[in-house]
Amino acid sequence: MLTKQIRRDIKKEGLKNLKRRYYMNIIIIFIVSVIINGGYQFATRKTQDVNDTTVSTAAKVVEETNQNILLGKDARSSNATIVWQFLVNVFEIDDVPLSATKGAASTKYCGGVASVFVNEITGSQSYIFGIINGVNQVLFKGKIASSIVIFVFAILSILLFVFVKNVIVVGKNRYFLEQRRYHETGPGELLFPYKNKRLKNIAFIMFLKYIFQVFWNITIVGGFIKRYEYLLIPYIVAENPEIDPKDAFEISKKLMYGDKWKAFVVECSLLPWYLLSYLTYNISALFFSDAYIECIRAEMYMRIRAEKKDTLELRLRKWLNDDMLDIDHVEEGEHPSGKEVLDIPTLDIHTLKYNYMRKYPFLSLVQLFFTYSFVGWLWEMSLYIAATGKFVNRGTMHGPWLPIYGCGGLLIILLLKPLREKPPLLFAGTVAVCGTVEYVTSWFLEKMFNAKWWDYTGYFLNVNGRICFEGLLVFGMAGFAFTYILSPMIDDFYSKINKDKRRVACGILIVLFVMDLIWSALSPNVGAGITDKLVQLFRLFYI
Repeated sequence: MLTKQIRRDIKKEGLKNLKRRYYMNIIIIFIVSVIINGGYQFATRKTQDVNDTTVSTAAKVVEETNQNILLGKDARSSNATIVWQFLVNVFEIDDVPLSATKGAASTKYCGGVASVFVNEITGSQSYIFGIINGVNQVLFKGKIASSIVIFVFAILSILLFVFVKNVIVVGKNRYFLEQRRYHETGPGELLFPYKNKRLKNIAFIMFLKYIFQVFWNITIVGGFIKRYEYLLIPYIVAENPEIDPKDAFEISKKLMYGDKWKAFVVECSLLPWYLLSYLTYNISALFFSDAYIECIRAEMYMRIRAEKKDTLELRLRKWLNDDMLDIDHVEEGEHPSGKEVLDIPTLDIHTLKYNYMRKYPFLSLVQLFFTYSFVGWLWEMSLYIAATGKFVNRGTMHGPWLPIYGCGGLLIILLLKPLREKPPLLFAGTVAVCGTVEYVTSWFLEKMFNAKWWDYTGYFLNVNGRICFEGLLVFGMAGFAFTYILSPMIDDFYSKINKDKRRVACGILIVLFVMDLIWSALSPNVGAGITDKLVQLFRLFYI
């Protein structure tokens, strides 16, 4: 029973658990807040169950519908609008514009694919709607009917609610149950629902809990009682995700029998923390009280469990079988569940077909330079043809090559060889090297010829129009392809050619390139589609 002394002990133990792993606890709460609230408003909403509320969302729908009828709005509302408003209220979806037009988006950025998605997301205040409408703008030029966009968004939002927002609560609870007794509990426990094919059962139980709570909330008093009757379900599921749904509800009901009011008293005692959170714009909650409250709830579950587990009949007691959570001391080692892995395949670069650690001879480097320069020229030319239907010889030179691509490819191969065994560092190194090359080249060409061969002004996260976010992202991905697949594959192909023929071919290419370089220095390749109206061109293509 939650006596007054036990309630005091629970708070004391919760504070001790919070302090022991303070920084990790705060990080966990921050991550869960962002996930549950879709990346927005995480500083003003709690990380508790998404259906933890004493006000019925279904009742809100009824009330708003009645108001609409009184105001005469029902006669003018379409079926799509009515259904949409119902979904918004019941599933707590961000209320995005019903129009799929670009008027809802911000106009801060005006170029590039990334800008479209940034504008749509910030304009609608919803990740999912922004992404869907961004795809609509990029691929279909905004021609998809708004009702289709809203329908797809609603379906994805419900799936996100059922399989992510609703179940991440169980992962959070699992973390706080473990961290109270195991020092090495890591953030990976947030993914507990997704380990070893547990997601379907967890999602089903949590969805049932949500639906039952919504309907009980209509009765007001019944909603209050059921809130505390269902209080322990997310913790019971966090202890044993294979539990039968019916048994999960029955166990929570029996464990909370006689303690619902006292659990309510515990939460009332936390009201000063909620008030302080409000007065500090949720700063106190973010850095203390939210994590403290989670530690208290986990401790309360374990106290009730220890007190009443043996009173349950055997068929129910068998589900509460993780007794390692109930030890009376703190373990330094990691809980066994922390060693479980996700059922997601990972890429091992050591299993790749080609020897990516090879040392490239001079002839291979020359051939790779011209190969990448030619491929870059084809890419730029194809992009322009796709946008305008016209052929234009893109680049600073007159020949079929763009040396900036070749230089970038060689620098990745030569400078970043020490990072080949570390893909994340290779990605970062590629972004840094290629970004520097592109920026310096742009600056040099502009100062030397007083013209721009590319301009990212208006693109998302651009620097002086010389480099931009999506370009650097492409460079990073290209660095992977260059290092682990393309360069070794091309080198293997060229190595099959007679060495003397390779020397002759390389010699001819170098002579032609030098001649073109001199010609381009005296008379650079400029004109329509090359150095003028580039911004308008790419805005047309991307938007």
